[in-house]
Amino acid sequence: MKYAKIVATGIYVPQKVMTNEEFERITHMNIEPHYSQVLGITHRHISSEEETPAYMAAEAAKKALERAGMKPKDIDLLILGTDTPEAISPPTATKVQYLLGMHEHKTPAFDVNASCANGALLLDIASRYISMGDYRNVLVIGTYAMTKFLSWKYPWEALFSDGAGAVILSASEEPGYLGATMMTDGSWWYNWGIYMGAGKADLKAIENGLHKLDFRAPYPAEVNEEGWPALVNKLLKKIGRKLEDVGLILFTQVRKKSIVKVMEKLGLPMEKTHTVMEKYGYTGSACVYMALHDAIEEEKTKDLEAKLVIFITSGVGYQQIATAFIWRE
Repeated sequence: MKYAKIVATGIYVPQKVMTNEEFERITHMNIEPHYSQVLGITHRHISSEEETPAYMAAEAAKKALERAGMKPKDIDLLILGTDTPEAISPPTATKVQYLLGMHEHKTPAFDVNASCANGALLLDIASRYISMGDYRNVLVIGTYAMTKFLSWKYPWEALFSDGAGAVILSASEEPGYLGATMMTDGSWWYNWGIYMGAGKADLKAIENGLHKLDFRAPYPAEVNEEGWPALVNKLLKKIGRKLEDVGLILFTQVRKKSIVKVMEKLGLPMEKTHTVMEKYGYTGSACVYMALHDAIEEEKTKDLEAKLVIFITSGVGYQQIATAFIWRE
């Protein structure tokens, strides 16, 4: 049996930065001290017209390939996760494939949209392809350009930041990937999203602002603060592991205070997680890969050999996914 292991990461962050103070000045709305103290966000990165979702994804992938010592031709499958695609159709993954030069080898590429839960899900999908023996090297990318869908009229829009994260997984003779678990509750479908699509695709829909991000009702913090520990415990039971086996656990980077509470509930020290919202803001589909990349940069993974690493991501809709790996250098 083949296992999947993580071999390299890469990220891309837009150059333009908007601080919380600048957001308040531009929009005439107060977001402090809540954003810095509760969410952990002090600024956000805003993509330019040229920094499209596909462009950012390709740039993050190039860095991951360089770190892995690979060429684009070495990748057997590309999976891209985003809920801010380049277009409704065709899939953004095909453009990324072209930008990376993989079209010359007809590398398979497709999109996944589990909203901001994409990160853990893509790792699960890629690992299953590898374990079945279909592919040896799989590139997964989370890309996020939600600022392009904002009206800049509401305080909650300060949450969003743009960026991309990429991870390369390769076949291994020893564990790596152990398994995943997930849940979905569609009763939250109407709370938050960009609701222009086949159900609403006319001029009236644009007049009503359905082409912009719409925040209709909040998700209570308890959705993650109760949901994440439950999902972690379910995953550990499934793979036959214990909390003390966990070396690192990475969450969707949406609310720092929630991560602190969840680590307390799990009885794990904060040293066993890593946050990057203070560096990059909230980058949705990209954020858990950006957190992993940053943890590697800060050498948090150097003592994790054979330890358990868990990725747990959440997204509107509502869905939560947790995926577990044995860390291998």
